[in-house]
Amino acid sequence: MSEEKDNRLWELLVEEIHHELSSEEAAELKTLLGEGENAQNLEKAKNLTRMFSELEPVRHVSQTKSWEGINKNLKKRKVQLILAVCRYAAIVIFALLAGFLIRPTGKQVVSEMKATEVYVPLGQMSQVSLPDGTEVWLNSGTTLSYFNSFGQNSREVNLSGEAYFKVMPGMVPFRVKLKNSEVEVMGTSFNILSFDNENFSEVTLVEGSVRIKSPEGAEVVKLNPGEQLVLSGDLKNNVLKNVETQFYVSWTDGKIVFEEERLADITERLERWYNVEIKLADESIGNYRFSGTILKNKPFDQIIKAFTLLLPVRIQYTNNLNKKDTVIISKK
Repeated sequence: MSEEKDNRLWELLVEEIHHELSSEEAAELKTLLGEGENAQNLEKAKNLTRMFSELEPVRHVSQTKSWEGINKNLKKRKVQLILAVCRYAAIVIFALLAGFLIRPTGKQVVSEMKATEVYVPLGQMSQVSLPDGTEVWLNSGTTLSYFNSFGQNSREVNLSGEAYFKVMPGMVPFRVKLKNSEVEVMGTSFNILSFDNENFSEVTLVEGSVRIKSPEGAEVVKLNPGEQLVLSGDLKNNVLKNVETQFYVSWTDGKIVFEEERLADITERLERWYNVEIKLADESIGNYRFSGTILKNKPFDQIIKAFTLLLPVRIQYTNNLNKKDTVIISKK
């Protein structure tokens, strides 16, 4: 069976279990189940759902932690759709499904939980529109996920990576869950840099206002336009400062504007953007300051040559087959 047919089969199986099939979809599923060993997949899907229905109701466990457990198991299933979203890249959307148990009144209730996950590969960018009209620009190596109930009683997304948000105003607060904090807004524009494998997060406010909260819900700080908060891993050594927001959001237009930025900070961004590995032969090189504008559509070898014209450095560029190209920057 082709991958397209396989994905369609699992999509129909999910709808069959939750009694959501139309008559046309039911006929389509019957045809697919008659091919090869597909009938066994229906039992696998039913067993998976039955497994979750027998779990201990999550009275004292947060919804987020419960979903993490469900997500870990369901990611093994091939329920995925490949979707070309915008001019930058094709991104992968995983449709995850399970029976989620809650007890709001001491009574067990089973409700359907679906989630959409958007991943942008290294070296690419993408733009998506959320169900409430919020626009999100996703930079290289970024993952954004949200439940399909988004916009009804809550507007909440999970982010690992870098994203620029233009939030649609509404009565329901918009929340961005990060690895060690939460950003809450009503309607505003801001940039977030927060990779799970790094020990800091960075929130830059362009317009409106945002509240940064701890995982327990305590307010850390409220930002004003032009302010940036760099959050430490333990939230104890945060740094609040005024910044030129253009540097932090210009990547959404396919460029980065540098104004006396450290070379070490610049190379970190270029590594993600172009999916390359950049090494500094001497740590002191990272403190060199650089001003200029880098355009996304320019060849990478042309971009790094600009550093040799404006800084006292040499560039050694190696094109590697089947792995990341490498760049070594050393002093002249």
